[in-house]
Amino acid sequence: MALSSNQRNTTVFLAAGAFIGVASALYLSAVGISDDSLGALLRASARAALVVLLAVFIARPLRQLVATPATTKLLQNRRLLGIAFAGIHTAHLGLLIFKASQIPDFSLDPAANYLGVATYIVILALLITSYDGPTRALGTKRWKVLHKTGLYYLFISFAQTQLPESIDKLEGTNWWLIALIAIALVIRLTAFFAKRK
Repeated sequence: MALSSNQRNTTVFLAAGAFIGVASALYLSAVGISDDSLGALLRASARAALVVLLAVFIARPLRQLVATPATTKLLQNRRLLGIAFAGIHTAHLGLLIFKASQIPDFSLDPAANYLGVATYIVILALLITSYDGPTRALGTKRWKVLHKTGLYYLFISFAQTQLPESIDKLEGTNWWLIALIAIALVIRLTAFFAKRK
C-alpha cells in the first residue's frame, strides 16, 4: 500500500534522524566519548545538513536554468529533502544535548545562543507546515511566504557558520563548503535575473 504524503514525510524525517543517530553511536563505540569525538560528530552532522539544505535551495532555480530529468526529480523531491534536513538537524540537536550531559565544560545556554534557538524555531515551523493539514490551514500565499523566508534565513544562517571569525582562522575554513554555498548563490541569482529578463 502506498504511503500518504504525511506518512512519507514522517518516514523521511525519522530515517534521516535515525541514520545520524546510528552512525554516531557506531562512531562513539569505536573511538569513545570525548570532547573531540563529539565535536567531530557535531561538525559532520552540521555539514551533512548544510549539503541537503543547499540542494533544497537550488532545486527550483536549477530546474529553471537546466530542464533535465535530474533537475526535475530534484525539484519534485524538494519537500522531502527539506524534511530530511530537519531530521538531520534534529539529530544534531540531540548530539548537542548529549555532549552537554557528558562534557562538564560544555553547556547549552539558549539566552547566549539566541540565533541557534531562532534557527531551530524556523526549522520546526517549516517542518510542521510541510504536513497536509497545516499547509491547508496556512493557505497557499502564506505558506509560500513562510517557506521562502525560512529558506533564505536558513541559508544565510548556515552560510555564516562557515565563515572564519578572523583572518587567523582561515586555515581551518572548509573551503569546499564555502565553494558549494557560493555556487548555490550564483545559481539562485542567475535564475532570478533570467526570469526577470
